[in-house]
Amino acid sequence: RTKGKTMKIYKIWLSGLVRRWHSNPDVVHTAQTNAQHQWGCAILAIHLFPDNHRLLIDAITHDVAEMGVGDVAGPAKGRDPVLRAAIEAAESANFLALELIEPGKTQELRLIDQLEAYLWAERHAPQTMVSDGWPELLEDIKTMSRHLRVYDKVCGCLKNF
Repeated sequence: RTKGKTMKIYKIWLSGLVRRWHSNPDVVHTAQTNAQHQWGCAILAIHLFPDNHRLLIDAITHDVAEMGVGDVAGPAKGRDPVLRAAIEAAESANFLALELIEPGKTQELRLIDQLEAYLWAERHAPQTMVSDGWPELLEDIKTMSRHLRVYDKVCGCLKNF
């Protein structure tokens, strides 16, 4: 029983090594890992929603289930509902196998997830921020931050807001 729990913790730790951006030629060179991304999301959760401890846990673990599945790009999942459903099923199975509570699909988590991705790309590939869906993502971030009443805090995170 102890060995099984140890292996689960090890797999959870290993999940942080999953690479992000592998299908985005403009940002692939940055080699961001899920651990870096989830840490960034956690920092944003603390800043934007300091009293929401569940969100902090979700921020730290929301991509753990990509282990063995990969970080499939949002636009790919958005274009293909069958692919989206298959990935969601595989990730749910991974959360269950790792005995983790699957993060809720809240607007707060969506905001910090998208904001962290935007900040990473803005920092590492600033030349891409004028095309390829980045201006639209920024508009979504603005809209969500207004709705969630954290617009001013989000403004402080972005240099070109």
